Formats: sequence, structure tokens, C-alpha cells
Amino acid sequence: MKKLSTYLFLIFFSFSAPSFGDDIRDFQIEGISIGDSTLDFFSEEEIKNNLQLQYYPNIKDKKFILAEFYKFPFFQIYDSLQIVFKTNDKKYKIYAIHGAIFYGENIDDCYKKVDETAEELSGIFKDAERNDFQFLKHSADKSGKSTYSGVTFYLKKGIASVHCYDYSKDMPYTDNLRINLKTQEFENWLWTD
Repeated sequence: MKKLSTYLFLIFFSFSAPSFGDDIRDFQIEGISIGDSTLDFFSEEEIKNNLQLQYYPNIKDKKFILAEFYKFPFFQIYDSLQIVFKTNDKKYKIYAIHGAIFYGENIDDCYKKVDETAEELSGIFKDAERNDFQFLKHSADKSGKSTYSGVTFYLKKGIASVHCYDYSKDMPYTDNLRINLKTQEFENWLWTD
């Protein structure tokens, strides 16, 4: 049973280092780690064509920007990846990466996968502060009908989390499970305004 549980977790993450420390750079999503150059995986044209300029509309300081990529040939697990880098960085060094798996109308399956993944992460991040939350209102939905639930782990050098996003029928988004890896610098920036 332990092997099956470990296998389920490895579906979501792969590790680039033999030890499971608190360094967020030790983890990968689709072979991509925090600190890598986005140019190692996508051309500059692909990056520019997939920029999401409106993604952080409430933050005045445009220090970071996000590019979102859907179903690229090398994706083995995720339906989309969001990669965050500094706006004027020509090397596109990665400060956050989010992998999404779309669940459509199967939100209960998403919640089950969050629980399974969170338990696996708890075994790895034994010293990390863990924050569980349920049905928080999504700020993009002014009606308050869209929610997200999940678990966040606060590490010494970043944050790892797994969430389910349950969007109302009026929103143009698909329900999804999202695995997030973020540096502390990016997380601090998100909360500056």
C-alpha cells in the first residue's frame, strides 16, 4: 500500500535531489524547477505569445509576470503550466511554477486528489508549517460563488501547495487541481499591495 501511495504522489512531483529538504528548488513540475530559465523549456517567441499581462491586475508594482502554457508536447501530467518570472529578466528565471489538471465537472475527484497529495507532502515536509483551508472565495469571482480549497506548506525557502478551484458556472474557467511552487520573494510580492 505504501508503494501505491508513493506512486500517486510521484504522479504530481518529481525530485531533482536525493534529500527532501526545505529548499523549494529541489522539486520539479514537468521537469521544471524554481531557479531554472524558462528558455530551457520554451522559445522566447512561445514565452511572449503566452504572457498573461492581466494576471496580476491589483498589484501596482509589475515586478513579476506570468506566462501560461497549455498541453505542450513534453507535458506528461499537467494540462497547463503557469510560469512566473521577473518582467524585465531576459533570462526568464523562474520564481514560481503552477501545474494544473482540469477536472471539468468532477470536483469531488479533485478534492480527493488534494487530500491524497497533501498527506504525501506532510510526510516529506515534516518540519513545515501546514495550513489547511476550505471553500475560500476566489477573488476573480465578484459573485462569491467560486471557491478554492487546499493545503499550503510554508518552507524555509518558499511555499508548496495543492488546491482545488471550484468555479461557478458564470466564470470562464474550468475546475482544476493546481500544484504550486513559489519562492518566498514572489510570495512576499503577491502580498505587498
